[in-house]
Amino acid sequence: MKRFLLASILPLTALAQPDTANEAQSIPFDRLGAEADKKGAHVASSITPTATGAHLKALMQDLEAEATPEGLWLTSTADEDAGKPNRFRVRAMTVGRKARAAGPSAAVVVGASGPGSLTTISAATALGGPSALPLQALAFTGLVRASAHSALWLRPGLVEEYRVSTDGVRQDFIVLQRPAGAGDELAVNLEISGARAEAEAYGVKFTVTGTGRELAYSRLHVTDATGRELTARLDVVNPDRLRVIVQDAGAAYPVRIDPTFSDADWVALNTGIAGANSLMYALAVDGSGNLYAGGEFTAIGTVRANYIAKWNGSTWSVLGSGMNASVRALAVSGSDLYAGGTFSTAGGTSAIRIAKWNGNVWSPLDSGISGGSVYALAVSGSDLYAGGNFAGAGVTSANRIAKWNGGAWSALGSGMNGTVQALAVSGGDLYAGGAFSTAGGTNIGYGIAKWNGSAWSALGTGMNSNVNALAVSGGDLYAGGGFSTAGGTGANRIAKWDGSAWSALGTGMSGTVNALAVSGGDLYAGGFFSMAGGTSANCIAKWNGSAWSALGTGISSTVHALALSGSDVYAGGLFTTAGGTGASYIARWNGSAWNAPGPGMNLSVLALAVSGSDLYAGGDFTTADGAAGTGHIAKWNGSAWSALGSGMNGPVHALAVSGGDLYAGGAFTTAGGMGASYIAKWNGSAWSALGTGLNGTVYALAVSGGDLYAGGGFFTAGGTGASFIARWNGSAWNALGSGMSSTVFALAVSGGDLYAGGGFFTAGGTTVNHIAKWNGSAWSALGSGVSGGFFSGAVTSLAVSGSDLYAGGGFTMAGGVSANYIAKWNGSAWSALGSGLGGAVRALAADSGGHLFVGGGFLTAGTTFTPYIAQANIGNLPAIESWRQTYFGSTSNSGTAADLFDHDQDGLVNLLEYAFGLNPTLSTPAIPGLTQEGGYLTMTITKQPGVTYEVQTAGTLIPAQPDSFSAASTTVLINDATTLKVRDSVLIGTPPARFMRVQVTPVP
Repeated sequence: MKRFLLASILPLTALAQPDTANEAQSIPFDRLGAEADKKGAHVASSITPTATGAHLKALMQDLEAEATPEGLWLTSTADEDAGKPNRFRVRAMTVGRKARAAGPSAAVVVGASGPGSLTTISAATALGGPSALPLQALAFTGLVRASAHSALWLRPGLVEEYRVSTDGVRQDFIVLQRPAGAGDELAVNLEISGARAEAEAYGVKFTVTGTGRELAYSRLHVTDATGRELTARLDVVNPDRLRVIVQDAGAAYPVRIDPTFSDADWVALNTGIAGANSLMYALAVDGSGNLYAGGEFTAIGTVRANYIAKWNGSTWSVLGSGMNASVRALAVSGSDLYAGGTFSTAGGTSAIRIAKWNGNVWSPLDSGISGGSVYALAVSGSDLYAGGNFAGAGVTSANRIAKWNGGAWSALGSGMNGTVQALAVSGGDLYAGGAFSTAGGTNIGYGIAKWNGSAWSALGTGMNSNVNALAVSGGDLYAGGGFSTAGGTGANRIAKWDGSAWSALGTGMSGTVNALAVSGGDLYAGGFFSMAGGTSANCIAKWNGSAWSALGTGISSTVHALALSGSDVYAGGLFTTAGGTGASYIARWNGSAWNAPGPGMNLSVLALAVSGSDLYAGGDFTTADGAAGTGHIAKWNGSAWSALGSGMNGPVHALAVSGGDLYAGGAFTTAGGMGASYIAKWNGSAWSALGTGLNGTVYALAVSGGDLYAGGGFFTAGGTGASFIARWNGSAWNALGSGMSSTVFALAVSGGDLYAGGGFFTAGGTTVNHIAKWNGSAWSALGSGVSGGFFSGAVTSLAVSGSDLYAGGGFTMAGGVSANYIAKWNGSAWSALGSGLGGAVRALAADSGGHLFVGGGFLTAGTTFTPYIAQANIGNLPAIESWRQTYFGSTSNSGTAADLFDHDQDGLVNLLEYAFGLNPTLSTPAIPGLTQEGGYLTMTITKQPGVTYEVQTAGTLIPAQPDSFSAASTTVLINDATTLKVRDSVLIGTPPARFMRVQVTPVP
């Protein structure tokens, strides 16, 4: 939360900016990129050299850019409006060293040294200011060199490198030499043109001046020439200036500074998912039955969790602030959890590739791992073993494997000549598997070796390919991987070592084994295979000592990790379903069925409707927020989901409310166990049919007065001919003209008009392109309609708010305007909602509070992770936001973009202008309200909504002194809805001087 101080009548401007270097990334790009690649989105990112520079496209983020001799100019292709400035630029202007500041550089306060006197005093005079070191000014122009992969802008002292992907446009600043000077940090100052900047948790948000589109400038990573990651942050100096601060002590130059531009619209309604938002690599269970998960995810269940999380059997929780990169291995030792991977910080603390969680905080293991990453961990007594592709541990040379004894690292002989991917302990022996052929300088065959505490040895002749997983059961060692022989014996991807020889487990697997876990006499194997011992088993199987068996219908794709907790088997990997149930990247087998640990909808939401304070959802899902048996429909009361009877026997595609009744349409034939052909009514306690119903799926419903309209894939309604649309008057069905040429997916009513959207091109014989209006007697078009995208551009959802109609679907154009899956019709023209959604929209609902609820198959809305359901604020702006837009002209929610800016250069930032009822475009020399009453400084404020005020007084301007600023030394005389009047508790003249200031804080 940002706070703003007014020192008597003018602000103290030295505002602390958040350190975003270790903030959680707010964007699940791993999943977005994977989905985009499935649809061929790789062709939407390109760099084309030109005569003077290069043209860059990142169409998945609706961004294009030009690399020019004056820097990188970006264009928001989602908001191309004729006559509006739509380009913006961020470029480095100076490079140098940042000195440690001694205090505020300037501030003016009002004080009183005696009765009847008010004296202006400069805080800079009293406190002093920082002694800034000179910064190197960079040339305004440079040379551009481009290829199909990147573009470089070359200037003396600094190179800017530009690349594109589904993530957005990546802008790297490469500082070639360490700047001169004794300052303690590297500083790169950036200039912004054509946009305004404000600090956000994920980094910086830009608002494009001409269009109001919001873009994220985030995922800051800084590395030196050796690949070491450096601690860094992005500071917003003011709306047109940024500063990158890097702790470069001991850094080897050149240093690369790497942020990325991407979309930043929308806010999440619910972050809950059935599983995680990205790949799972590691699982571990502690002695209390808690499950720990590590991987590439940044959200799991309803929790934002950076690469690691804990499941206690009912809920997910975070482990501090997590890591700054992926977790690849986990191991438990008593109450401690060890994590290894590619990260360099844990809980905000430097922890290179390995860290320990003691239940409360993260800590490093000495200086960590160098020269690579950690892929495997194992515990033996008080010793921790780490394997990977690294070259050092702490200050010790350690080739791909090392031991931590609780205080120091040591090598295991001369280590391996290739990557270690798996570790297992049996008694005093350590087994290592991977992609190596020597261990301790000894030829061990391939892929596996044993350490007895002093030397390495082979296990027979080893394997003929990689070992990815190891597990111990009694005196037996199990190995899984990509091999087809073990010790010269045929063994398809899995084998057992009994201490002297290798043997196969039946006919083995049809594909790679990545994970193993033992429970009693059972061995579980996960990987990427479809057969185990000749039995169909998708990616996971169980060996009982003599035969393989499947775990239900298995998992949809690769399993990378397994863990056991009681009778539950947990699997993590790169999958989205388990046993046919939605389970993103993690799933649980309870001995008879699969489910996803954690709340959220287990499949897509297809329909939404609001009734009073209740939200109804329908769709493919069968569980909502962990509540099973919802039967494709559920109610949200503001805090929890609940079922409506036993629900339907098929998906619900449409919902509509009329009075106390809820209507549902879909692909079902029963509702609450009663016959109901594709449509039914819920009266609050029971389901009932509407006549004989329809002869095909209902995709849309709308209510107007006493009439219910239904659209879908049917040809008859109540036995009467009706082409894709019909009306129910309470007792009978009838048609609307000649109907449509194809399926109707969406309906909405506004006044006396009915709007219909779908896959049709004509309505009543008129060309309409997927959307049309029925005025009670005839059909008409809405402009040129919509087109492009998925489903041939079909409209699948509609909602009305005031005089505006919102349409969602598979389209990417509306009336010739770029609009990703959602658009607004104002009665005469189409417009986009920011940059839209990350996938097709299937449901819309608008409430009276100015909120638009959106459901569908998407995982993101803009850069916000909000799977299947999201919310957009479309009306009833708060007073402070209405004030911002009145004066600064933003046509989309400008948030706090203007708050830190002093538009009229009168010494008051805009938030303070609002808080005191001033015009931010007119210079105001003083604020009324500061007086002396009875020998006391007194301040009277006319309050504004949306902010809080705290008046403070002091006898000194020096912080942390006994009489520095505090509200404790004041008396509140008036504090009602409109007025705040506060008096100092100390008489003027009692001490040498008195000072007064007010702190203004926006209400969240």
